[in-house]
Amino acid sequence: MMRLDLILTALLIAGFLAACSGADDHDHDHGDGGHSHGADSHDHGADSHDHGADSHNHGEDEHDHGDDEHAHGGGVVVTDFTELTELFVEFPPFAVDRDSPFAAHFTRLADFTPIGEGQATVRLAGGGAPEETFTAGPSPVRGIFRPVVRPRHAVIRDVSVILQSGDLVSVHQLGRYEVFTTALAADASLPADETGGDLIPFSKEQQWQVDFATAEVREGVLFRSIRASAALEPAPAGDARVTAQTAGIVLSSGAGFPQIGDLVESGEVIAMIAPALAGERDAPGLLADRDGARAAFNVTRAEYERVSALFEAGAVARNRVEQAEASLQTERARLNAAQARLDGTGGESGVAIRAPVSGRIARMDVGPGSYVEAGEPLFRIVDLSRIRLVAQLAEIDAPRLGQPQGAWFTLPGDSRSHDLADYAAGLVAAGGAVDPVRRTVPVIFEFENTAGFAAGTLVNARVRTADRFEGAIIPVSAIVDEAGQSVVFVMADGENWRRQPVRISVRDGDLVGVSSGLEPGERVVTEGAYLVHLAASGPAEAGHGHAH
Repeated sequence: MMRLDLILTALLIAGFLAACSGADDHDHDHGDGGHSHGADSHDHGADSHDHGADSHNHGEDEHDHGDDEHAHGGGVVVTDFTELTELFVEFPPFAVDRDSPFAAHFTRLADFTPIGEGQATVRLAGGGAPEETFTAGPSPVRGIFRPVVRPRHAVIRDVSVILQSGDLVSVHQLGRYEVFTTALAADASLPADETGGDLIPFSKEQQWQVDFATAEVREGVLFRSIRASAALEPAPAGDARVTAQTAGIVLSSGAGFPQIGDLVESGEVIAMIAPALAGERDAPGLLADRDGARAAFNVTRAEYERVSALFEAGAVARNRVEQAEASLQTERARLNAAQARLDGTGGESGVAIRAPVSGRIARMDVGPGSYVEAGEPLFRIVDLSRIRLVAQLAEIDAPRLGQPQGAWFTLPGDSRSHDLADYAAGLVAAGGAVDPVRRTVPVIFEFENTAGFAAGTLVNARVRTADRFEGAIIPVSAIVDEAGQSVVFVMADGENWRRQPVRISVRDGDLVGVSSGLEPGERVVTEGAYLVHLAASGPAEAGHGHAH
């Protein structure tokens, strides 16, 4: 059965094909120095700059070009990176008083989207001649700027392209180029177009329409790891079980009965227990006694006040007042006794149940009106501000562990890895004793739960060992599996890619260490690699439209 992601990819490709009206519609139009990009490949060797059969040796002024520069048919192609932007630019070689139109493609590295606002300026400097600048705004195709350079001085020039777009200012130093005296000499400086048949075209316009990103191969250190079953558990200090302090009926506090997920503070009253008392009397019965005594007292007091008023008016004898006063004192005593008996149970509502820690209600074993015995569980409160990864390593893997260097894990149904190094994790315990039943060895890390992981979640974990890998490192998303072979796509220039088999030595979180096939400083596709893989079958497979 075809996978859903392959079906979606096929639909995306179909959209590309619908935008293409034939190979002839996608040729680059660069004026005098134009070239047909199509399926042609750029051959730039090892960054050599051979401008025809007669090499131009400029001594101290020898060409020193950008990150990725080479001749392509009728023009020069350069790919250059700053911290903020990528520039892919094509232009004809320079000749005095001849237009050299630039096709400058700008990509924002924060999200690999085209930059469509502002202006681009080509600056020619050095060589003992006055500085020259040529500026253009954005073209109708978002991301492409088309300044036209018309140099006036036949010297060696330092060439730079400056992009100003809002608050963004990005300067790309392209290197040193000769301005020839004639157009004929300029065109003759380019070598024959030797297309590299192993390069895969995937244009900027295609990249900008899909989720696409690249990353530089860097040199670094990763650690080999051991697979382990694991769970996320609250730290012991933040995991509290609340039990009944006395037998009785569980009642709501004034704030209402708690629910699972409610946030409570340490010391907060979350429920009450009306205790069961000796002599078959309980708190509700005592409460009824107190309320009855209060009602009788109020009636007797009203009668006393009425009789006293009649006595003052001479309507009744003094003994009536004395009798009323005696009745009032009796009822007051009864009320006080009832209140005292009720106070002995913990107040009007019973014994207060307080939260021992701040956190959330994770479990409820009772409801309002439940009868409990002393010691029975009532609630579980967990503080998830700090949490633990409790990993269980198989006994056979324990000797390879050494001193754990950290861990990473994935959640069920999610391939994204979560590295404990991102959560200020600390090692709590490692090894010790083998569980006699499960035959596993525990490794425990505690960390800040800033991501809000749920307690009790089962995860797939990898515990880093002390075994190190040093070498080329790339994101795991750059790897494409081709019939069991790991392949990446290396940038030849901003629009052409080289298929490169690699040997993976270690995976560490979202990174992999490559033992062969890549060198630090090269750049690989990290998002959209599968589309480049499809484009390797031919331009028609993934669309090859250009609007240069």
